[in-house]
Amino acid sequence: MALLDKTIARRNFLKGSAAAAAAVAATGLAGCAPKSNDGDPAASNGDAKPHVVASDTQVVESNGEWVTVDCWGNCGGRCINRVFVQDGVVLRQKTDDAPDDTVEKPQQRSCPRGHSLRQHVFNANRVKYPLKRKSWQPGGGENAHGELRGEEGWERISWDEALDYVASELRRVYDGYGPRSVVCMGTDWPVLNMLGGRLQWNGTESYGNWYNAPVRMGGELGNGLPDCMLTNDRLDLQNADTIVFLGMNPAWHSAGNPMYYYRLAKEAGVEFVIVGPEYNVSASALEARWIRVRPGTDTAFFFAVAYEMIRLDKEQGDVIDWDFLHRYCVGYDAESMPENASVDENFQSYVLGEYDATPKTPEWASEICGTPVEDISWYANEMRKSRNVMLLHNYAPSRYRGTVDLAQLFLTVACMGGHLGRSGNAVGATFSIESANSGTKLVKVGAASKGGSAKNTLEYSQLPKPTIWRDMDAGHYIGYGDYRNGPVDNGYSEPKEFDFDPKIIVNDFHNSLQATEDINTGIKVFKKMDMVVNLDYRYTLTGQYADILLPCFTAWEGNLDAEQGELDVATNGPMRMSRAQCNRDLAIFPRPVTMPLFESRNEDWIYSQIAERLDLDPSVMFPISNMQAYFDKFQTAEYLDPEDGATYKRLITITQEDIDAWGVEGEPQEGIVTMAEILEKGYYQVPRSTSDKFSYYGYSAFVDDPDNNARRSESGKIEIYCQSKADAVNLMKFNEEPLKPYATFHTTTYQESFADWEAGEKGSYPFLMLQPHYLRRSHTAYDEATWLREAWPNPVYISVEDAEAKGIKTGDTVLVFNDAGKILRIASVLNTMMPGHISVPHGARTYIDPETGIDRGGNENMLVDHKTQDEFCPQTDGYNSCLVDFEKYDGEPLELDCTFEPVLWTEG
Repeated sequence: MALLDKTIARRNFLKGSAAAAAAVAATGLAGCAPKSNDGDPAASNGDAKPHVVASDTQVVESNGEWVTVDCWGNCGGRCINRVFVQDGVVLRQKTDDAPDDTVEKPQQRSCPRGHSLRQHVFNANRVKYPLKRKSWQPGGGENAHGELRGEEGWERISWDEALDYVASELRRVYDGYGPRSVVCMGTDWPVLNMLGGRLQWNGTESYGNWYNAPVRMGGELGNGLPDCMLTNDRLDLQNADTIVFLGMNPAWHSAGNPMYYYRLAKEAGVEFVIVGPEYNVSASALEARWIRVRPGTDTAFFFAVAYEMIRLDKEQGDVIDWDFLHRYCVGYDAESMPENASVDENFQSYVLGEYDATPKTPEWASEICGTPVEDISWYANEMRKSRNVMLLHNYAPSRYRGTVDLAQLFLTVACMGGHLGRSGNAVGATFSIESANSGTKLVKVGAASKGGSAKNTLEYSQLPKPTIWRDMDAGHYIGYGDYRNGPVDNGYSEPKEFDFDPKIIVNDFHNSLQATEDINTGIKVFKKMDMVVNLDYRYTLTGQYADILLPCFTAWEGNLDAEQGELDVATNGPMRMSRAQCNRDLAIFPRPVTMPLFESRNEDWIYSQIAERLDLDPSVMFPISNMQAYFDKFQTAEYLDPEDGATYKRLITITQEDIDAWGVEGEPQEGIVTMAEILEKGYYQVPRSTSDKFSYYGYSAFVDDPDNNARRSESGKIEIYCQSKADAVNLMKFNEEPLKPYATFHTTTYQESFADWEAGEKGSYPFLMLQPHYLRRSHTAYDEATWLREAWPNPVYISVEDAEAKGIKTGDTVLVFNDAGKILRIASVLNTMMPGHISVPHGARTYIDPETGIDRGGNENMLVDHKTQDEFCPQTDGYNSCLVDFEKYDGEPLELDCTFEPVLWTEG
């Protein structure tokens, strides 16, 4: 029995892959305007002719098959993408359109990024084979010719040469300088752990200040994401009276089905509210009420909401849920203080101004956050305990300085109204695979790892990411522990200083130079290295400034046909099948559709080859094969039993014939679908209904029975006064002022933009620059796709008021600048933004003009530097705190970047 049903001819699988590879070379980034039909009389006389493509016939006549494929960009959608493949060549792409589309079992449609993945995989910027920068030589020092990084061409080398270079330089540096001279900017590079460890970046990136507080307060790290698995499932959205969006634009950042679920709630009569500085496309689609709050000032707003709830409760009653606060929480008032409290202070007394003589009134807050007083009062009244309210957030509002207590405050306000643990009420993050559909997985793929014991045991190996380039340039850093462990097992540490001499940077997939703050300093650091190695399938800015390029293949590539050679799939890095774990109802089982392009290899093979050259045992890193790991994801996949809604059962029937065909270890088992069926379809989706046993309400077990379902906080309750959070943060001693155990107000970046706050005198850089996620790309991925570039250019969004003050209109080229750098973007003037900030969608490629130093690609990280680092948590990326100024550019205007020639690697 073969792995795949040979219902289509696969005789030319290898030839087809060669054709696919040839297509890559022909793929470019064409101009924005559609091309005319030159030479065709019908094009000039207005007679339209049908657009005919030769491959249409193959699709219509089913001379191939539709295959479910992986979509690995870190956008969180995990939607279904299918491609039509004939003999290893992808001819068409579509999304989930076969089953009936119902509320109980909706189609899992992908977003424009997923639709264009074909242009991403088969793109001209694929790294075809191992490359060495032309003048680089091993040995360090002058041999590296670091001053030419990013500026000269490449020469093709063999895999043996490339791997020998990497292994010999690693050995030289580890022996001569030690493990702190090697910095891994990628996922892991496990071979480095076998050499004694390495330094790595440590930053909250997506999560901002939302990582530390939730678990310590009694929240959750659901699916590894802070404050997730705490809201309700998609069918309960319709039971709310009001749904609040804080820092959310799901139409862009959670594209796929979430907006469909919210629209159903809207049609059921739910009122939507958006809190923030912009009225975005999601708010518009849902006709949300806009509560205007300046960027980074949400803490002032929510303190005023708490104040108003206290006032309204005294005047009217039945606003605050006192039973909830005293039964399920500690530290709200003097009556509910925890036993371990070190400070005789409580949240309510602070809000009323008893400790600092500053009551947190709407009038006090409005001056800071810009929210009209009447809107604050309206919002506070909406939070009353008799209303069904869902308070949903993303993490953007906590990516500012001054927001260390925002997560704690947001949960506190929800608890004041008792809005958690029951139908129609929720509080928590709706992010990535949790978007609009929280809860235990109804179906899930199996084991996510190949195991291995090669772990990084180097103490204080974490470099705070907001200052990583500055620290590497100075050869000095301060270690504070690992924020990822901080909320669970006190992973934060007392600070410890190190002098170090970085010599080697290794990277995989993360495109660290393009996606990390302070690019100019980053380029300086790259040019100082003895060696920079980039393992990736595409040519990025990080690759441009590397010395050795190691091409890996994507999840679309591999071989499941034993007749064509060794079986192989991509199982590591961003290609992990576990990354395809989807929303609550869905699990995807993608498979490759073409043989690896050009000379690309699996990451495991690359790491193993380096290990062997260093006389290390690769099995320490990878004790099982790629195919075993791939098979295990099928073998251990599970679904939740609909009979009891609590017991997981095996999903897939596996026979001994299956095991023999795969050449792996396993035991026959019974499931509800066969291996052949799941391979053909590529996903399994669980239907829902309001009468099933899968309903999920965050915190409900705790609210129903708090004694037997204690939270993970020290008290077992929700800690409005959280001693462990304050102790963990204060242990790092990053701020001379100790953090209070309850939420307090901290100066905002908006206030810091003034040279004199009291006098109202603005500073040199009076505008905050936000960096929202954008439909065109996921971080820096997908940006090569012509279709996406044509549909979504690289704008700078400016409010009508600020644009008029500077004489700027839509379409003008705008120079954005501060002390860190300068970028150009094309203006898009909107009346849906509060004045005082601009928005620069995240992830653009850098194209530095050598004469002016201006980035004509408009990468926002040219302007974001270490000054955005959080004032309490050194690992926290507060990049939305970036202060800038802008003006109409008087130089050569920018063309739309879909007309740019991409920066490609070139030989010679």
